[in-house]
Amino acid sequence: MIKFIIREIFSSLISLFIFLLIMFYGINLLIPGDFLTPLRLMMSQAELDALRESLGVNDPLYQRYFRWILGVFNGEITTGGFRQRSGKDITSTFFPTIQILIPSFLLAFYISRIPSINTPIKKLHKNKIFSDTFATFLISLFPPIILFLIGSKFDNLYLYLVSFFNIEKTPISLLEISELKINIFLFLLLLGITIFISSLIDLFTNLKIFILKISFIVFIFIIFIFNSDTILFNEVALLSKNAFKTISILTIFFIGEYVLLTNVITQNIAREPHILTARALGYSNSKIFSKHIIRNSFGPFATRIGLGLPFTIASLVIVESTTNWNGMGSLLYQTILNQDSNAAMGLFLLLALLTIILRITISLIQMIIDPRVRAK
Repeated sequence: MIKFIIREIFSSLISLFIFLLIMFYGINLLIPGDFLTPLRLMMSQAELDALRESLGVNDPLYQRYFRWILGVFNGEITTGGFRQRSGKDITSTFFPTIQILIPSFLLAFYISRIPSINTPIKKLHKNKIFSDTFATFLISLFPPIILFLIGSKFDNLYLYLVSFFNIEKTPISLLEISELKINIFLFLLLLGITIFISSLIDLFTNLKIFILKISFIVFIFIIFIFNSDTILFNEVALLSKNAFKTISILTIFFIGEYVLLTNVITQNIAREPHILTARALGYSNSKIFSKHIIRNSFGPFATRIGLGLPFTIASLVIVESTTNWNGMGSLLYQTILNQDSNAAMGLFLLLALLTIILRITISLIQMIIDPRVRAK
């Protein structure tokens, strides 16, 4: 496994450098103007030219590229004096993106299995017209349409909960809890509710609920009990509104593709000889799914999701901009509008790193679950 991790990291770093080169030249050649262009209404052309010269904006692209790479190695995401506050904004959006992306992955994965699990094994080889049609419908939904359908319901629900539990926003001057602590507890809350919903799905589909899930839910509950601070609870509860709204849209966005993918994979596995043997031995539908189909389906499913990660990450720009979630996607949208190419490059770098981390994580999970991968 160590050799596998080293190989994955090495190949990912090579891909990252190639991506950075293409990204740097693409952004600087395709985006009109630069981050100083909006200042043309407040400064004369001579002053703008002097400022560009002092910041190195007029240097050749290859010089700016190597200067930017050196700055990245020194820990600076946005370097060269280009909008200094953008660096802090960029790095602070990494964790919020993780907060909504991982629960969305998990929820979409578990929900997408329901049509296949509820279908008798002997009928899996047939086309599931209803679930495939419904999945195609979900894929065609644009995030603003989903927000229009569920936005008011979320707002009404939270208005009721805020009034019922008497939740009030704490003034910033009185807020003594660090932003990092609030974000960690928010992530634990989102992850705990996600795992709880996945456990209910397992219970609904007559699948075995893993002890690890129950242990994690209890662990999160204990953490919240021992840190039962009213201010912390209020801040986490208020932040969770946009978080759940974003997760819901992302989940619906993913479910359509995942349902179609799961249907095809389970249909193919249902034709294999070991499934026919299990049916002949009289195994129940749920046992065949949990012991044979689900475990064997994760490999091709993970491979497809890994290949589609760049498109999945790209969807964050649309979804986060729709819900005003303060993640990398919404900030990238704002930097493009502001023609801040340097901040955009920093965000693309973080998005590329996030893609690499998720791809390696998926590969490791696939290796742990599927013994055939470990044997290679």
